[in-house]
Amino acid sequence: MPRGRVIVRLATRRDASALARVYTDAFGPTAPRDVRRGFASKDPEEEILVAVVDGVLASAVSIQYRELLIDGVPIRTGGIAGVATRWDYRQRGLATRLMKESLRRIRARGICNTTLFTGHNLPAIRIYTHLGYSQTSDWRIFYDFRRPVPWIEKRFEYRTRWLRRTPFGTEALRTWNRRVLLKTPRWSVTITWDGREFKVRGGRRGTPDLVIRGRAERVLESFGNRLTYDRNRRTGRIAVAGDADVARTWRRIMTLEWRE
Repeated sequence: MPRGRVIVRLATRRDASALARVYTDAFGPTAPRDVRRGFASKDPEEEILVAVVDGVLASAVSIQYRELLIDGVPIRTGGIAGVATRWDYRQRGLATRLMKESLRRIRARGICNTTLFTGHNLPAIRIYTHLGYSQTSDWRIFYDFRRPVPWIEKRFEYRTRWLRRTPFGTEALRTWNRRVLLKTPRWSVTITWDGREFKVRGGRRGTPDLVIRGRAERVLESFGNRLTYDRNRRTGRIAVAGDADVARTWRRIMTLEWRE
């Protein structure tokens, strides 16, 4: 696909459908009504920048002006959120272009810093590092080990909705007929795909094609984070037994890894 002519501008409510497509590719299923609801409730100062390529809204970045409390002192900051690009317009520098324009707008208001929240495993982390962002703190995640099956069910409800909308998910799930067993010292869970959705059931059900073993916290913390998943495998904190091709596909399903 040719690069095309790029226009950077502020988004309006009329862009709701196009923004919903961008957010769906980046974050998960999003309806135009959700975007319109967001426009209705957003702070008047918030700005949504978009990159339009030959008439197609292809990328977006939001700027949220907030105050940080540092040692009890309020500091004005430009918060970056909603960095997203359509699947078929990635690797063109659109998000970087929007980020640079966002930083220019923040500086023009006399604000000397910006902040954002992201995951270590996301492709966009390279953009943020290149633009000079540095890590200040990590999220803390707590798991309820008393109810592992409902927790995992929720994770796969999301994967059912989202993976069917991604190029990888569409390709992988078309022929996915595998059975995966997550096994910890205290509980185990079997996960299958019935052609429409993932099924999560407690215990061992049938003969698994792939078995993931480890302590509960190591298994659960690997969901949605390929860096943690890979580190846990490398250090032996989780063990993966089964066909190598199945294991590669499962890694992407479990960690929600996608390519730019």
